[in-house]
Amino acid sequence: MAVRHQRSALLAVIALASACATNRDTPVILVSIDTLRADHLGCYGYPLATSPSIDRFRRDAVLFEHAIAQAPSTLPSHASLLTSLVPPHHGASFARRTALPPVLLTLAEVLRARGWATAAFTDGGQLAPRFGLQQGFQTYKVLNWDRLHRILLRAAHWLDERAGEKFFLFLHTYEPHAPYDAGPEYLRHFERGYRGSLPPVVSDALLGAINRGERSLTPADLAHVVHAYDAQIRSVDEAFGHMLAYLRKRGLYERALIIVTSDHGEELGERGGVGVHSHTLFDELLRVPLLIKLPRGRAAGATVRAQVRSIDIAPTILEALGVPAPAAFEGRSLLALLDGSPARPRESFSARDRVAGFEVYALRTERWKLFGALLFDLAADPEERIDVAARFPAVVADLDQKRRHWLGLRKRPPAVPVRVDPETQARLRALGYLR
Repeated sequence: MAVRHQRSALLAVIALASACATNRDTPVILVSIDTLRADHLGCYGYPLATSPSIDRFRRDAVLFEHAIAQAPSTLPSHASLLTSLVPPHHGASFARRTALPPVLLTLAEVLRARGWATAAFTDGGQLAPRFGLQQGFQTYKVLNWDRLHRILLRAAHWLDERAGEKFFLFLHTYEPHAPYDAGPEYLRHFERGYRGSLPPVVSDALLGAINRGERSLTPADLAHVVHAYDAQIRSVDEAFGHMLAYLRKRGLYERALIIVTSDHGEELGERGGVGVHSHTLFDELLRVPLLIKLPRGRAAGATVRAQVRSIDIAPTILEALGVPAPAAFEGRSLLALLDGSPARPRESFSARDRVAGFEVYALRTERWKLFGALLFDLAADPEERIDVAARFPAVVADLDQKRRHWLGLRKRPPAVPVRVDPETQARLRALGYLR
């Protein structure tokens, strides 16, 4: 009860300080495109035309080249995004079926206390309300539609009812996630003349057979799977372009704070797996896109090369709005990186979600990465192929100390067990999370 009282008191203080906000009318839109690799977007150097709308948006936004997620799976990564806490400190786990504890503060709760209308339109599954991410949202809709186009229609209806009201809108889609079934109108942008044995739709069952070794792939087959993944991105990108057009029509775009990111990436053959995530802490799963459009064109087109983290997004939103971040938040605002100030190092702590708990960790700096007992020199070996732990024991010791520091920052929260309802089970099964 004491923790709940402290939390309520903190929200009351945040609400009382609302007159100090410098951007009181700023609408905020946070878009999470599930399973989206940064290196499959044109603005991050991808040579295929997956993202023309996002690439145009990039001209108005700040692009962060090295944004690192705190988990390679959906629930714990989104919990980190919304609480600015690393996974062991928020405790939301799909593997253990535990929800985000209600005693923890979320970004939505902070903004709601300051007068922002809050709404989330999500694709369900691991973002179902039972997992706790609905905290602070006055409206939290699970649509289970698997297409951003249709999710945006519901979000637009909500916005149409809020003329002149400041709002925080969180949008989430699984669309790039397997199964890869965007359709021929999107696949044609990447593939013509494939004559292999794989069908146009790359189903979860097919990916399972491939990853179990029951179905071998030729180079052309692997390229087909990658193209099917890219087609999913192209579909999302088209919907994203429609969203931007809607915001411009409503006169919201210029003054809006818009963030585009992802919860994790996808393995596409780098370690032998195809169309999978959650199982490692290599960069193909942890490096995510991060584009932030600040109100009224501030820093438009800028690029930040320093390493940043998903836990930095919530504090950045709050600073941009002139709202103090809760002391419990573990991330730091990114706005200081835009004014030429020397960047303080931001080591990134990430953890795997397992039934045994968050017991497999990675600590990443701009040069080094300690993944379990493995050490990678990212400057010399960006694909993380060569373990150099034996050559650099001092680096291992330093990174392990930093990793232990993260683990010791606070006590782990009490577990909040979740019983998954039939509708959520069906959605999770369709996404391949349940068999």
